[in-house]
This record gives sequence, structure tokens and C-alpha cells, in this order.
Amino acid sequence: MSAPTVDDDFLPTEPEGRLTRAELRGDVPTALRLAAILAVVGLPLGALWALLAPTVHTVALPGTGTGSPAGEADHAFDAVAIFVLMITAFGVIAGALAWRRRHRRGPVVLVALVLGSLVGAWLAGRVGALFAWSASPVPVLVDPAALGTAGMPGAPVPAVLTSVPASPGPWWIAIVAGLGAALTYVLAAIVDGHEDMGRDDP
Repeated sequence: MSAPTVDDDFLPTEPEGRLTRAELRGDVPTALRLAAILAVVGLPLGALWALLAPTVHTVALPGTGTGSPAGEADHAFDAVAIFVLMITAFGVIAGALAWRRRHRRGPVVLVALVLGSLVGAWLAGRVGALFAWSASPVPVLVDPAALGTAGMPGAPVPAVLTSVPASPGPWWIAIVAGLGAALTYVLAAIVDGHEDMGRDDP
């Protein structure tokens, strides 16, 4: 009597594209290095922003408070906008470079990518705020009417021109870098179309 046969179609199989625990553990060192590198990159990124960000000039009038020349108030928004664009590009580039590591593609690298981008962008903001420069006070003659303060037009008065260091904005703006990195990585995985994300053997 022959032994019963089992149809291979009914045998449990390992789902395609699912990473094993050994592979996930093997991704951890690479993921930690990636997160550390992204955090360190935030330091020169913040210094670069400090060089590019405009300052806001203010004029102190004797006895009548302070005012800003026309257009100077917009520089505060410009500084934040420049920072947002820089950290967004930072996150997108980080996501693209992380995707290039074919033999380590997976959730572990994605988590490290997002965390590293967040920390790097946060450090960029702190370093940028530290390096943001302000000009020394300079005595000038100004027309009070040009500053929106009381005074007769065309009658210059002595004042002091100073500047306020640029600000990168609140700390939570760093989320933009993490979103940019995550979206780039996920979109690349969707375009790839493979269940294993085209992962190669190391």
C-alpha cells in the first residue's frame, strides 16, 4: 500500500516578501549608522541656514519706541521659509539615499530614516539659531514717518539701527524633514512594486 501523498498547494508556505527575524536584526546596525549620520548632517545644515537667513532690522527712536523700515518685517517669514525648504530637501535626499541600500530595505531602515531626519532637522534649527548673527547698533538719521511713528515727514531725527537675529521657527517644524524622508521612501517602495521591495541578499 503506497503512502498517501499531499498536494503541495495545501502546504503552508512562507509569505513572499516577509523579512525574517534574522534579517531584521541584521538591519539594526545599518539603521543605527544611518540615523547617526543624518543627525550629524544637521549641524552643518544649521550653520548654512544661519549664513543664508536674513536678519530683521529695527530702528530705535529716542523716546518713541522702535519701528521697522518698509519690508523688514517680511524677513522673519523669509528666514522660516528658507529653513523649511532646506530641511524638506534634506529629508527627501535622505530618503532617496536610504532607498539605494537595496540589501537593507525594510521597516527598520525606514524607522531609523525618519528618526534620524527628525533629529538632524531639530539640531539644524538649534545650531542655526545659535549661529544667527546680528549687526552691531549703528547711529543713523531717519524719517519717523517712514517707520509709521509720529513725526513730521522729511524731518530726520537721530536713531539707532539694530538687527534681530533670524529664527528658524518653532521646534516642531523639524517634522517636515521626517515627512519628506518617509514619503520619499514609501513612494519609492510603491513604484518598485515588489513585495520584498526589490531587496537583494547582502
